[in-house]
Amino acid sequence: MKRVVVAMSGGVDSSVTAYILKKMGYDVVGVTIKMFENQEKYLKDAEAVAKKLDIKWEMIDKTIEFQETVISYFINSYRKGLTPNPCAYCNRNAKFFFLYNEMLKYGADHIATGHYADIVEVDGHKYIKKSTNTKKDQSYYLALIRDDLLDKLLFPLGMMDKSEVRKIASSIGLEVAEKKDSQEVCFLEGGDYRDYLKKMIDPNKIKKGYFIYNNERIMKHEGIEFYTVGQRRGLGIGYHKPLYVQHIDPVTFDIHLTDENRSGYRGVRLNNCNWFGSPKKLFRAQARLRYRMKDANTLVEILPDDRADLLFDEPQPFPAPGQVAAIYNKDILLGGGFIEGVF
Repeated sequence: MKRVVVAMSGGVDSSVTAYILKKMGYDVVGVTIKMFENQEKYLKDAEAVAKKLDIKWEMIDKTIEFQETVISYFINSYRKGLTPNPCAYCNRNAKFFFLYNEMLKYGADHIATGHYADIVEVDGHKYIKKSTNTKKDQSYYLALIRDDLLDKLLFPLGMMDKSEVRKIASSIGLEVAEKKDSQEVCFLEGGDYRDYLKKMIDPNKIKKGYFIYNNERIMKHEGIEFYTVGQRRGLGIGYHKPLYVQHIDPVTFDIHLTDENRSGYRGVRLNNCNWFGSPKKLFRAQARLRYRMKDANTLVEILPDDRADLLFDEPQPFPAPGQVAAIYNKDILLGGGFIEGVF
């Protein structure tokens, strides 16, 4: 019997994932990772589901490691004028790293999560594929995970609708069947990231400068930590036409604004790229620059030092340095990287 370590968050998706795999004949070990405080309700829910399913369950405390990696990255990115992507970063540097170690500890064959994505084989190599549930597809957040993990991953919910998942949970009597979906940035617990940063950063060290439009200072802003490229709402400017954040200068602390007519860019450079398989140095693909953006047709050129250039067929609005660009061949995920700059 093959053994699988299932990441159990206490939500309906991971609970049904564990149930499906047990029903398929796997020896299921549920692992709940404590990564920040105030997770007690989630821990209890995960433990209760494991008991209901009659599977082994363990909670591992990784709050210190999570603080030193993901939360530190999150805060420091905003302080550098970047827009972080903590979910993709966590999957690469924390969550799947922790799960891999648990897989080794239990002598398991696979790792499984409740992500809405799929694993397919193309020309003898495993790839991540978009979920058929387009509204819930989470392949974007998996663009940075290690290529050598793909042989170990299972995503049982990849081809399912959320309503179907909840129906299964209800049919087997799981109390989490109607539990609300977790927030994209888990440690914010549904709150505004600005409020979180204000609690975490010394007020005397906030990097304040000016809003700049057409090379003229408009007014002082509250700190570069509290703005992102492409932002329009919440600037507090009261200008006679809509203005957007175009560039955040981490040296002068000035925030440069633009209007809608100057929002598009033909290309971006990526750094810290991650690729699945062995892509060509120059190829056509589609790129998703934010989770909720449409894929854009692009020419990809892989460069030395884990960099790549993307040249879009059509200008793309407000690519944000620090965000992740996921690269696809239709519905197959080829990899991704962090946006370093625009051109």
